[in-house]
Amino acid sequence: MPGWPTVDRADDHELVEALRRADADAPAKLFDAYAERLHDYAVSMAGDRELAADAVHDALVTAQGCVERLKEPGRLRAWLYALTRFQVRARMAHRSGTPAQGMALPDLEEQADPELAELVRETLCELGRPEREALELSLRHGLTPSEVGAVLALTSRQAAAKLGRAREQLEIAAAAVVLARTGRAHCPDLSAMVDSWEGPLTPMLRRRLSGHIGGCEVCTEGRHRQVSAGRLLDLVPVAFPPISLRRRVIDTCLSPERDQTRTLIMDRGDSFDRTGFPVTSEHRSRRRRPRRLAPVVLAGACVLAATGAMVVINGGEAANDTALHFAPTPTLPTESGTESPTPEAVPEEDDPPSPSPSPSPSATRSSTSPTPGGRPAASRPSARPATAPTPTRRRVAAPGARLATSCPSGIDGAAKIGLRARNASVSWVATASQGLDVFPASGSIKAGGSVQIWVTVVDPNGSGTGRVAFTSNGGTAVCSLSWDGREPQASDPPIDEPTASPEPTESPSVRETSSADSMNGA
Repeated sequence: MPGWPTVDRADDHELVEALRRADADAPAKLFDAYAERLHDYAVSMAGDRELAADAVHDALVTAQGCVERLKEPGRLRAWLYALTRFQVRARMAHRSGTPAQGMALPDLEEQADPELAELVRETLCELGRPEREALELSLRHGLTPSEVGAVLALTSRQAAAKLGRAREQLEIAAAAVVLARTGRAHCPDLSAMVDSWEGPLTPMLRRRLSGHIGGCEVCTEGRHRQVSAGRLLDLVPVAFPPISLRRRVIDTCLSPERDQTRTLIMDRGDSFDRTGFPVTSEHRSRRRRPRRLAPVVLAGACVLAATGAMVVINGGEAANDTALHFAPTPTLPTESGTESPTPEAVPEEDDPPSPSPSPSPSATRSSTSPTPGGRPAASRPSARPATAPTPTRRRVAAPGARLATSCPSGIDGAAKIGLRARNASVSWVATASQGLDVFPASGSIKAGGSVQIWVTVVDPNGSGTGRVAFTSNGGTAVCSLSWDGREPQASDPPIDEPTASPEPTESPSVRETSSADSMNGA
């Protein structure tokens, strides 16, 4: 490494403590310890000594005024390099005609090996910016992979990977010159490529030699033995800061007349992460984007959830109103002047089931015609309309909502189940087991209201058991039902022969027919 002042970890702790105590000599100590290496690093990034001097000035002033942001005093070295890098990149981004990733190097002075020094310069300029900075920070300035990662906003593993690639490229390029001079006797192929060549190697020949060295075991061993990336970087002269820079830094840090300048500098660089390291504009936008979007995404999710709940409830109420429209219940005027169906009361166990007309005109016309079993069709709404909507939306639970059910003790072909909503509106879905059919299969009930649904046996001549399960935002419920098959009566006509309507008998089916006729007459 170049011969600038050596600073160890104990010196870093003392510098941080002096800066935090606001000692009068702290800015001078900080400059003497780090200004030369920071200026050399800034020149390697910008290729402009004046810009580099201004960047180092502002970086040291920021360090003196914002030292409290540095959480770990042992990372002072990496922090100062990061501040310098931030200042250089900020200036290069606003300087017209210069790209933000400028990689120019200072002019090389007279060297003992001008050809190799020029090759090092060309190779460094060909490297990508992160690889080149990782190489210089590690081999020229002595930073650890962790410190290099902190300066470049990378992980230690990423910094080590970039260092390895840059070191490999630099050493292979330099080995083309070194081995062309000394390694001809060890590798016949290399000797054949350069035996007839005199003078400096051309760029094309260097590339050919580099390709050969990268795949030749003999030349690779010679590269490791004779070529070192650290020694190659020593060929690049140190870019020392101007003498006036020390006085400028101390004056800005301590002079009361420079308070406004000091404040402007610190405000311009006041963008730090939680460890105190500066954050560049691209890293700041990438880091803060998730935090900005999080409230927006959360608010959007809440709006969608609320909208979905309203759609489910309204849709369920509409489906339920459609189902209740076919029941022979009176309508009452609402506050808006329109008529709405009055919810049926939950039936008592002694009440006979009331028939409900079919929702289609064809079903209504055939509701009074007898079925082969002797029951009116209206008393057996076993077929669910093909157009009945199948609910697929997730139901949102309402605070305190409860679904109460009134299950019949048994079922004789058809029966009713009562549903009641307690405390809040309830949206429900009914699912019948095999052998049973339920209508309607879904709907919603306003708070305190009730509805009745039909459950019918698909095959009334057979016996069996089944269940009707209800799922809602007010809980779940299950009605277990059983039924006994009916034997055909002797007076019943054959099923495949049309006959007149049978005479009513004293049975539950007669009572249901009478009830239906009386309601139709009314």
